[in-house]
Amino acid sequence: MSEKKKSAFLNDWWRQFLTGVMGTAIGVGLTFAVSNMVDNHKKAQVRRQTATMVVYDIDEMIREMKEDLQWEKTLYPVAMSLVSHPEKVDVVSIDSIKQAVAYLLEDVTSIPDWANDTKEKAFTGGMEAWQNLENTRFYDNVQKCYLRRADLFRTVQKDLVFRRPISEALFDRFVAGITIDDLSDDGSLSEESLRKLVKQMCDKPETVRYLREYRLRNMVYNELIDELTRLNQENKFLMSISDEEIEAYIRKNVQKTKSATPALVAGVWEAQTNAATETFWFKPDHTSDVTVAFVAVAEFRVESEDREVRMDVPVSYRMVGEWELEGDVLHTVVKPGNCEILSVDLNLDGLSEAARAKGEEWQAAYRQQLNEYLQALSDDLRANVSFDLTGDRMFWEYQVTSSTSQPEAVRLQLIRKPK
Repeated sequence: MSEKKKSAFLNDWWRQFLTGVMGTAIGVGLTFAVSNMVDNHKKAQVRRQTATMVVYDIDEMIREMKEDLQWEKTLYPVAMSLVSHPEKVDVVSIDSIKQAVAYLLEDVTSIPDWANDTKEKAFTGGMEAWQNLENTRFYDNVQKCYLRRADLFRTVQKDLVFRRPISEALFDRFVAGITIDDLSDDGSLSEESLRKLVKQMCDKPETVRYLREYRLRNMVYNELIDELTRLNQENKFLMSISDEEIEAYIRKNVQKTKSATPALVAGVWEAQTNAATETFWFKPDHTSDVTVAFVAVAEFRVESEDREVRMDVPVSYRMVGEWELEGDVLHTVVKPGNCEILSVDLNLDGLSEAARAKGEEWQAAYRQQLNEYLQALSDDLRANVSFDLTGDRMFWEYQVTSSTSQPEAVRLQLIRKPK
């Protein structure tokens, strides 16, 4: 081979060799680059999912604390009225007696919903999860929220302010002293036994102490709710988490819902709120029949006896209307004149003749006022609706205007009932 041909051959070989090396290097570089991009994307997804999870968890914690506050706000006046006026124990409705017992009875079988620390353990248990957050301020805020929650749980368990007067030991002693005549057919305490238990608690200093510290318990809860709300608002800002992302997280990870159909909506449903029990009958012909039951309070003065009478009064009324499903929005309409009173059950048994007369006057005036209200009542509600996977739980979401003229989201859960 001549020198010229040999030189050309070597030059061509080196070009091919170098091209191959460069191609391999570029291929390896691209592989690493793509791998890093995928890895970074996965980390970003984990970071987003972790941040959204804990923000939702803290929001739920706040909501559950508010529910506990509302529960006490509802039952405290009932218990306070009975303890302040023991003579009422024999005349008020059994529902009021049960509410007083529920309020005063110690509960050692469960922990508050807001104390569930499953999400906290998932957040703090994995080092990689919070290291990927890349925001130490967010991590510190979350840790502070969980530490403050733990502080409240210890306080509720151990502080005298939260100790209910009917302890487990006291209740066991009470049950040990009852006879078969003190039990209902299903084995539970009879109405008279429950009234007897409330009477025994009226004079106890522990009961007076627990009622007196009602406002202090409220203050402890409200201070923490305010702090958690402030911290979680900052969390959302720090991680740029929108309300839409929270809603998407709920749909994917919490509710596990399916879309509404007319066939799923049709049937009898019940919704329980602090104020009332509402029973909805959505008929296949798209008419609706809604029954609302609640407890009113009758207050009247008997001048001849120089005393005030205050009694619980079970009340119910009915609304007839129409319903239509528009995509995932349930539209219900009740027009004026389509409501009627079903019952106003003022129990006047055991009262003096003068008190009965005053009670009948109150009942007549109340029925007239309620009837005037119902005749003018109308309702036009559009609620986003979905169902759990069994089809036996229906979820409503809609907006109302608060007392401060601000829009407020309402979430309602309805349970399917047999006809």
